[in-house]
Amino acid sequence: MATIQDYKSGKVCEQIKRAFSVFESTEAPLNDTEVGKVMLKNVRELEPKKLAIDEAIKLIQEAKQCAIGDRVCRSLHTETPLTESVFLDDLAAGMVEAGKARFATKEEAIDNMSKYQKNPIIVSKVSGKYLEICPTWPKKCLYWNMEKRKLRCINR
Repeated sequence: MATIQDYKSGKVCEQIKRAFSVFESTEAPLNDTEVGKVMLKNVRELEPKKLAIDEAIKLIQEAKQCAIGDRVCRSLHTETPLTESVFLDDLAAGMVEAGKARFATKEEAIDNMSKYQKNPIIVSKVSGKYLEICPTWPKKCLYWNMEKRKLRCINR
């Protein structure tokens, strides 16, 4: 399971980088491969779920605190368009402490999600709770690339 410390330390980025090296090595489906099974096992712990904008707003409204920062995967794919994730509660504090996000009011977090609502929104569990809301960039998103290679991981 990915933890807040994994996000703060950059360990999550290293894991994403390794996954993309697999994606870049083949266009073939990975669903019947050992590496695919390992990737799926690791990602299923995050329980990624596609959200409608109103569901994302509800999570933000229920949060104790929010922060806004670059999508985690954007540090690996700086050529992608800027969209910013919303981090909630303890992950928000951790990402601000690590210099990877800035605290935001709930209104600012909602405005942020609204600004990027054309992008598919995915929420992920961190330390066992849904704490990261990401307006994804599918071409360079771990989850969407797994789906493209027949590794079904996004709950809909």
